Amino acid sequence: MGTGIARDASLRGFSVILFEKNDLSCGTTSHSSRLIHGGLRYLDTHDFGLVFKDLQEREKLLRIAPHLIHPLKFLVPSYDRSFYQRVRLRVGMVLYDLLSSGKTIPSHRMISSEQVFESEPALKGKGLQGGAQFYDCQAPFVERLAVENAVSSSENGAHIFNHSRVIGKKEIPGDSINIIEVQDELTGERFEFRARIVVNATGPWADEILKILNLESADENKLRTTKGTHIVIPKVNKDAIILYAKSDRRLFFLIPWFEHTLIGTTDADYTGDPEGSQASEEDIQYLLTESSNFVNGVLDQPILYSYSGVRPLVRSDSKKNEGEVSRNYKIIDHTKEGAGRIISVLGVKITSYRIASEEVSNLISRMLGRKTKCVTDKVPLPGSNCAENRTELRKEFQTKLKKFGLDDEQISYLLGIYGVRVHKLVELMESDSHLSERFCPTNPDVEAEVILSIKEEFALSVSDFLMRRVPISFSNCRGLDCIDKVASIMGKLLNWDERKIAKEITDYEREVDIQLPVTGKTMI
Repeated sequence: MGTGIARDASLRGFSVILFEKNDLSCGTTSHSSRLIHGGLRYLDTHDFGLVFKDLQEREKLLRIAPHLIHPLKFLVPSYDRSFYQRVRLRVGMVLYDLLSSGKTIPSHRMISSEQVFESEPALKGKGLQGGAQFYDCQAPFVERLAVENAVSSSENGAHIFNHSRVIGKKEIPGDSINIIEVQDELTGERFEFRARIVVNATGPWADEILKILNLESADENKLRTTKGTHIVIPKVNKDAIILYAKSDRRLFFLIPWFEHTLIGTTDADYTGDPEGSQASEEDIQYLLTESSNFVNGVLDQPILYSYSGVRPLVRSDSKKNEGEVSRNYKIIDHTKEGAGRIISVLGVKITSYRIASEEVSNLISRMLGRKTKCVTDKVPLPGSNCAENRTELRKEFQTKLKKFGLDDEQISYLLGIYGVRVHKLVELMESDSHLSERFCPTNPDVEAEVILSIKEEFALSVSDFLMRRVPISFSNCRGLDCIDKVASIMGKLLNWDERKIAKEITDYEREVDIQLPVTGKTMI
C-alpha cells in the first residue's frame, strides 16, 4: 500500500519519502491469496459498491501491469444445493458480470456436471450438480507489484528507505511540520526527517504506528485483525476452484500457483504480533479436511509449506464474525487531533491499492492547496508498456537474450517477471557476460538479477532477493540450493564480511523454516 501511495504522489510532483520497516511487501501482501478480484462472496453480504469498485480496479490493473497480473479461470461446483441455491448462484454470476462492465476477460457460463468433470477431473462426483465458470485475475508473484511501484516512485523522485523503522515523532510548538524519527534496522543508526504530511499506511501495524505518532485517538484500536493461513501442495487442479467448507460454509480456494496448488484461506480473529503469525496445526487440518471433501488427491500430496498473514480489517461496532466484516477500506484525516497533519489508511486489499492511493493523494492535494491529477490508472508500471508495441518489444528482447545462451524457458520466465525492464538485465549482461549464468541449478534465474535487485530494486538481504524479488523461495528447492551463491554475490556488492554472509544465510534458512508446516507432511 505504501509503495502505491508513493507512486501516485510522486507522479503528481510531490516530494516523497517512503520508510519500510522490513522489506517491500513482506507483510500482508506476500501472505495473501494473490488474487486481483471483485470478491464474489461479497455479493452475499450485498456489498455491491465494493464489488463494483474492485472489478473496475481489476481492469485498470490488467491494463497497467499485464506482465504481473493475468486472467484466471475459476470453477464454482455445486454440491447438494437446493433449487433456490442453484438459482442464486446463477443470479450471482450474472450480477458479477454486470458489475464488471467494460471488462476485457470472458463472461461466466453455467455448466453441467459432465462439463465440470471435463474442466476439472480432480473433483469428486458425489452430490455434484453442475456449476459455473467465470474469470477473475491472479498476481502470482504479487511481491513484484510492490517492487515496481517502488521503482516507479524512485524514478519520479521519491526516496525509498528499506529496512527503516519509524520509532517516534517530535513536535515543534506552533509549527505544523512533523519531525519523524527513523532507525535503520540493519545498522542501528537513527535519523530525523521533516514532513509536511505523514501517511500511516502500515497494514496490521497501523494502530501501533498511531501510538508512536502520539495521536489522541491511539488508545482506540482502529483495526480488527484476522489471521489467514494458506498451505501449498504439489499441483492437483487445472483451474482455480471455489468451494464452501462443509463444517462452517466458509468460502475457500484451490488455486493453481506456479507448479503448485495454493489452498486457503482461514479467517480467525488474531491479536498477536502480525510479524509472529504462523500456521497452526488446527489451521492446516481445517484446510486439508475441507479441500479433501471435494477434491481427489489432496491427501496423497505432501504439504510443501504454509504461510499465515494478518488482515488489517476496519473495526466496527458490530459483532459480526470474522468472515462477515466489511472489506472496505477507510482513510482517516487525523489533523484535528492536534499532532500535525497525519493520514491513516486502513483495510486496503491488494485489488484496491491503486484507487486507495489515488484517494490519499487527492486528500494530500487538498491539504496542501494544490491542484493535481491522478495518472496511475493510465501510466503503465515500469515493466509494462503500451499494447501497440508489446509484441515487437518481446521479440526484440527474446533475440537479445538468446545471444547470451539463455533457453526459451529462461526467456519466458524473465519476461514474465520483469516485462520490458528485462532490458536492464540485458545491459548488465552486456557489461559482464558471466552475469548471464544461472546461480541456481534448479531454477532459470541468472546472476544479473541479483545485481539488479540491489542497484535498482532496494534489496538489502538474501531474504529480500530470494523471497520478494524472484520467486525462488516458492520453488521446490526453496532457494536452499543456491543460498550460498546468492549471499556471495550480494556480499561483494554490499561489502559484507564472512560473519555477515553467514548471518544472512542463517536468517534466510530461519525464514524458510517458519513457513514449513507443523509436521512437515500431510496430517490426516
